[in-house]
Amino acid sequence: MRRLVSVASVTALIATVGFAALQPANAAGPQKYVYQGSSGGSQITALGTTISSGLTASSNLADSVIPAKAGISVAKVDVANLVNLGAITSGQEATASGDGVKITSGVKIAGISLLGGVIKADAIESTSFASASSAGLDGGTSTTFVRLTIAGKAYPLNVPANTKITVPGIVEVVINETRVDKSIPGKTVRTMGTALHLTLLKGQGGAPTGAEIKLNPTQATIVPIGSDADASAVGGFAYATFAGIQAGEQVKVLAQPTGIVMIPSNGTNGQEHEVTIAAANIPGVAEIGAITTRVNAKTIPAYSDVSTGSRLAKIKLLGGLITADAVDVTSHVRKAANDNISEAQLNFVHLTVAGKKIPIDVKPNTQIYILGIGQVYINQQLTKPGYSAIVGLRVTLSTKKFGLPIGADIHVGVASSYLAS
Repeated sequence: MRRLVSVASVTALIATVGFAALQPANAAGPQKYVYQGSSGGSQITALGTTISSGLTASSNLADSVIPAKAGISVAKVDVANLVNLGAITSGQEATASGDGVKITSGVKIAGISLLGGVIKADAIESTSFASASSAGLDGGTSTTFVRLTIAGKAYPLNVPANTKITVPGIVEVVINETRVDKSIPGKTVRTMGTALHLTLLKGQGGAPTGAEIKLNPTQATIVPIGSDADASAVGGFAYATFAGIQAGEQVKVLAQPTGIVMIPSNGTNGQEHEVTIAAANIPGVAEIGAITTRVNAKTIPAYSDVSTGSRLAKIKLLGGLITADAVDVTSHVRKAANDNISEAQLNFVHLTVAGKKIPIDVKPNTQIYILGIGQVYINQQLTKPGYSAIVGLRVTLSTKKFGLPIGADIHVGVASSYLAS
């Protein structure tokens, strides 16, 4: 039986004291399908340069449980003179569809200016969906534009799929890029969409000729679980930062998980999935440089291997109370005929807490109390057969400070891996 923790439940539970929140949910009845959806605001690929930006406002949902939700909001994104965006909202929702499931990924952006104003729009909204049931497979993408202009030419609210535009000597643009793949024998459906897909025809803003910019990439996939009960269901997730506060049995989310990526219950077939973000800023809480979160899992009869991790650079927490040049956490579980491994690891460079340098061989679950502020946990981890979780840095406030309420719970560098069967 397969039932994994969804992004929505992770978001709601991660602020709970202790590691109970990082553990898989109890098994439920058999599910026919596994779904996965992802979306984000912008992505830049400029190989060989520093002008690259991972998927901003990245949101991801992978599970077999319905209903489920995930979401994130970002106030603003600016990358050189290439991409200037206002508020971004990105998210996924999984719902029942007949006797099957439907996964929808969507993203909205307000206030778009690309390439110094060559491309502008007041707003862009995109959606990709996939559904599967005994009635069949379905999928599609759609994008609407509000006052889209390219090189001064206006475009309508709805633009036909895969419309190509060239601004000579500057950029090639595909508007409403859409693709739907269906594998009828395998009952698998995958939809992918990109509102605007730019390819530079000349170097601009530090990015070379051939650099690509994607706006509103969305993806939705459904695959059948199948009837092979011998392969263990697996799970796991990783993210960079989170802030929340427990209020009775409810959790108030102060800052959504950044860069979250999750493992579907049938794994990733041994292929690493990762999310990269150029920088993250949670006002009053955290300033982070480059972020990479990653997951990888393979599960077949009699063998399962799951690993997750989060790597952050240039960390500054709570106005400099905690700083580090780098923090890297890894969670790993493996089960085979003669092998059963559960492990977690923290590596860091130049970590300081309240001005005190922390040795690189710091023991797991080290606690430091800072008078007038609260508790700092370093290398907080829990491992047991089939389960591993780690939080690189965690701060719980005992007083109202840094613009945060008493009891605020801040996590930096989180990874969890587990077998769920």
